Amino acid sequence: MKHSSTTTLLVLAAIAGCARFQPVTPGTDYTPTGEIQSVTLKNTSVHYDPAVLAVGVPRTDVVAKLGDPNGTETANDGAVEDVYAFYPDGSKFVNPTIRPRNIALGVFTGGASLAVRQLRLMHTEKKLTLYHVRYGDDGRIASVRVEAPKDSSAETPATTPQPAVAASPPPASGLE
Repeated sequence: MKHSSTTTLLVLAAIAGCARFQPVTPGTDYTPTGEIQSVTLKNTSVHYDPAVLAVGVPRTDVVAKLGDPNGTETANDGAVEDVYAFYPDGSKFVNPTIRPRNIALGVFTGGASLAVRQLRLMHTEKKLTLYHVRYGDDGRIASVRVEAPKDSSAETPATTPQPAVAASPPPASGLE
């Protein structure tokens, strides 16, 4: 019994370290929308917009259009780099958070729910396109590096076909 418990813990620890976006912050949005986003890991109200991720666009405009970045780092040279993650349909990835339900499930399932969550997270991350947005000293985009999805069948938001928009009939000229 002791041997199988140790093996199980080692497997869980290995799986837990594989996902890029780890749930490290507690959940704070307990609205119905926030709860749905925490389960689906998707914010359908924010969509990828290539015009916003163009060189010269101010960081404030990027955040206003795309929301808070999924990650932010400061490089050795002091430049700020934000990372935005989008699904193939263009909707924004929502970073996982720690919620009371996750803790309770982890306790009651002996950690199995954590392994399932991590595997689901790893599977989801393979579909994401990551945009590494580097800002200059003036707070404007200096460069954007695109990290394609690891799943070769997943498309990037820029290549995903958009739904066709029905053409409206031409206005009546009144000259018949």
